[in-house]
Amino acid sequence: MSESPPSKENAPQSWLSLTALLVVQAQNAFNDNFVKLVLIGLAVAAAAGTTIGDNIEFVLAAMIPLPFILLAPVAGWFSDRYSKNRVIYFALLLQLLIFALIAMSLLMKSVPFAIFGFFLLAVQSTLFSPAKLGILKEIVGSQKLGMANGLMQMLTMVGILGGMAVGGRWFDGELHRLNEANGVSADNAWDAALVPVIVIGLCSLAPLVLALFIRRTPEHPGTAFRKAILGSHFLDLKYLFGHAVLRRTGLLIAFYWLVANFLGLAFFGFAKELYPDVAEGGVSSASSRMFLVIGGGLIAGSLLVSLVTKNGNRLGLSIFGGFVMAAGFAAVGTLTPESTPWFGAVALVGFASGFFVVPLNAHLQDQIEEDHRGRVLSAQNLMGSLSGIVAIVASSLMKMAGLSVSMQTLVFVPLILIVTFQLHRMLRTSALKSL
Repeated sequence: MSESPPSKENAPQSWLSLTALLVVQAQNAFNDNFVKLVLIGLAVAAAAGTTIGDNIEFVLAAMIPLPFILLAPVAGWFSDRYSKNRVIYFALLLQLLIFALIAMSLLMKSVPFAIFGFFLLAVQSTLFSPAKLGILKEIVGSQKLGMANGLMQMLTMVGILGGMAVGGRWFDGELHRLNEANGVSADNAWDAALVPVIVIGLCSLAPLVLALFIRRTPEHPGTAFRKAILGSHFLDLKYLFGHAVLRRTGLLIAFYWLVANFLGLAFFGFAKELYPDVAEGGVSSASSRMFLVIGGGLIAGSLLVSLVTKNGNRLGLSIFGGFVMAAGFAAVGTLTPESTPWFGAVALVGFASGFFVVPLNAHLQDQIEEDHRGRVLSAQNLMGSLSGIVAIVASSLMKMAGLSVSMQTLVFVPLILIVTFQLHRMLRTSALKSL
């Protein structure tokens, strides 16, 4: 299942390729989350009282997994058929065009059109994801895969956090300035969103240059496209579920994304409770602060895991991560939101998350046969996307049932503990470590 690391002669080229890949994928994460925070602030301020405006976090959250559910097999086929660095370059070019479309939607003052643009960004990420994950082992080999995964996880979170922090603060700052200059008006939200989107869109030219430094990987012309690929979700999942280690590891990773997606929705719920005056803004900035804190913890945790696993992956770290994550969730659900202890609990959840998911991701990638890597990773993305839908449904149902955001958070504590105990049992019996 494993392969040798790149030869010493190719090591400088490998690290140059890895550096370019990590920066490019961090920028891609930055852009997605920048647009998400800007559109949330826009919809809350400009469409208050409407179904979209009052539920924008759920609408945008649904836009993210839908392309993976619909297009995961096609994305996996592209990654298996064509050189992965070319797929990455095409995805980055598509990203630039989508930003132009979103800017047009803001000029037209159309929230649905802007949401459609965000959906297209999610489609772009669907094409990008199997290529960026699949090329990682081809660049660094098996021995450094755990470390490279930790770095990718860390820099992805840097991009996510940066996008949220810049998007939320930039939009709310512009909205506050325009409200002071022109008087409070929903129309100010459109101007507050337009300039940031144009500037960040133009910055998307830089990754097109960086992507040229990512090592060219082989194409596989024999991997022909067939109509059956369009509906091959179940075949991809069947392959993954047909291998015990892949199945168990994949389900654990999917559970992590269920928890992560729920907490992301919870942050917007906390922010809405704290800043109910939608015309004045504040929801985007508050939620971005929360994401910044949890992301800082995840960066620290992922970096530490990367250092600990530089000479080999250690699955036992995931058990530690699960138990600490459960403790952090319990504190988030009981402490006062945005208090210092509450932010400390949020950071703890992020730190523990790195310990939980990074070793599992590395283990999954290392166990996949070379010819099936793109499709298995695409199937894993599909599982993560379905987990996101489950999180949206669960959060919506608990909201309809009258549960506060804090109570919703506490519901997840026993679930995390049960899954962690199950992981501990599997490792004790070697059910996760051997095929």
